[in-house]
Parts: sequence; structure tokens; C-alpha cells
Amino acid sequence: REGSQPPVELRHLRYFVAVAECGNVTRAAARLRVAQPALSRQLRDLEREAGVALLTRHPRGVALTAAGRELHAHAARLLADAARALEH
Repeated sequence: REGSQPPVELRHLRYFVAVAECGNVTRAAARLRVAQPALSRQLRDLEREAGVALLTRHPRGVALTAAGRELHAHAARLLADAARALEH
């Protein structure tokens, strides 16, 4: 891949999936046991890497954009596959 951006890491996808499932960055941060500002920064980095908004931010939470819904489906599957691979 060309450019100065590092490749997407599983951690970014794990964070994104947690936010998508919680519908709220603060709750996802608590679930992941990470600081909310750090989680927000990781989400912005992932959106920058993807080149598209993945979340619509609201005062009381977040909603997935169409691109976010697409990424969530793939990311959840990829994370499940990675977990299975580690088990074997």
C-alpha cells in the first residue's frame, strides 16, 4: 500500500466494532477498558484511513453510516476468524 498511513490494525477494527455494538463511545471505552479520548482518536484515524465517515455522531451516541454498516459486517467476521485462528 502506498502513502504514509500505517495499515489498519485488528485493534482499530475491535474498537470500531465495540463502538458500533454499544452505540456510544463512552460505553465502548468502558467495555474495552481504554480512555474515551484515545478511543475517539482511534476512530478518527480509522475514518481517515478508510477515507469516509463510518459514524454519525449525536449528542447521546453514534450511528453507523452506510459505509460503517458495511465495514462492521466485514470487521466482525474478520475478528471472529482471527479469534478462531488463535484458538487452533
